[in-house]
Amino acid sequence: MVAGEPVDMKYDYGDEVIYRAKQSDGGMINRPGAIVGITEVLSDKQAEVLGFPLGTVLYTVEFGDGSDQNIPEAELVPLDPE
Repeated sequence: MVAGEPVDMKYDYGDEVIYRAKQSDGGMINRPGAIVGITEVLSDKQAEVLGFPLGTVLYTVEFGDGSDQNIPEAELVPLDPE
């Protein structure tokens, strides 16, 4: 991936998703929310600050309680898959 090239993103602003990920204790996170931001990690500094490798597309997901979290695309599924 080259900085400045368009990124093929699976989700867009306002899409409803479920955050699905394994927890360290072996349990699963299944938390619904909506996409409110999209960030691509484009620099080493961003990678260091955000904790994700270069080229990662992060979606800011807002949950029902008003909290939000940056989540990589691989940990999201559509709320209502078509």
